[in-house]
Parts: sequence; C-alpha cells; structure tokens
Amino acid sequence: MNFDALLNNVRSVLRGEVTGSVRFVAVILASLIVWVGVYIVNDLKNAAAMNLNTQQSRWKNLLILAEEYKNLDPSSKNRQNNPNVDVATVFAQVSERMQLGNRVNRVTPDGRNQSVEINRLYGEELADLERQLSNRGITFNAAELRALPSGRERLLTVNAIIGPVN
Repeated sequence: MNFDALLNNVRSVLRGEVTGSVRFVAVILASLIVWVGVYIVNDLKNAAAMNLNTQQSRWKNLLILAEEYKNLDPSSKNRQNNPNVDVATVFAQVSERMQLGNRVNRVTPDGRNQSVEINRLYGEELADLERQLSNRGITFNAAELRALPSGRERLLTVNAIIGPVN
C-alpha cells in the first residue's frame, strides 16, 4: 500500500470530505475523552483509598496512645504512693482479676516486698500486670525474664521482686 495514498485518505477523513467522517472523528474523540476520564477517576480513587488506609492506621494508633495515656493516670492524687500498701493483697487482687491462676508459681514475702514467680505469660499480659500494679502503688524493684518458645509466640517466665513505690 502506498503511504501517500493512506495519508491523503486520512486527511480527507479529518477534513470531513468523506461521507460519515465527521461522525467517525466525533466517536474517536468521545472515546478518547471517556478513556482519559476513566483513567483519571481510577487514579483519584486509588489515591483516596491509600489516604483512607493511612488515616485509619493513624486513628488506631491514636486510640492506642489515648488508652495508654488514660492508664498512666498522671495525677498524683489518684496514684497510691502509700508505703504502707499491702503488696501481697494487691498482687493477689490483680492476679485474680487477670486470671493468672496456677501460672503464679511462687509468692514469698521479702521484708516490705514480695518475691513472685509467674510462668507462661504473654508479653501483653506482663505489660498489663505492670500497669495494673503501678496504678495501685506497686512497682517492680527487680525482675528476671526468661523467654520460652511456644509455637509462633514466646511465653515469658518472670521472677520479680515487687514492692511499694517509694
């Protein structure tokens, strides 16, 4: 096929000299406009979905931080800084509330403090135990942690000396 003849045919279609060429050009332009519009809308939708996922993860992090802040209880009025707090009673109440049960292996008095051994704790449980004890005026004076593999997670064995906040 001759390139010049093809070029002349295209020119005559674009000029509208051929019957139906105006409709043909209009359909091509309309199709092109629709295709570009769909592409732009799809791109905007993907960007909005990514922004939504980012905002959702930020919101979850904010909720976690707010919950941790509430658990800190920064006002000294509510926190028990009483050195006369009964460590054994408070530990028994907290371990009962957390349903530690037979995982508490040993509780031994050590002057004002208590020596405790707790087996098979998850990391979240240990953090929760520390948080609840500190909210009641008890702190970990010393602790030894051993991590034991249990499937995909690790369970902790904790030997600790707990006592009132000074």
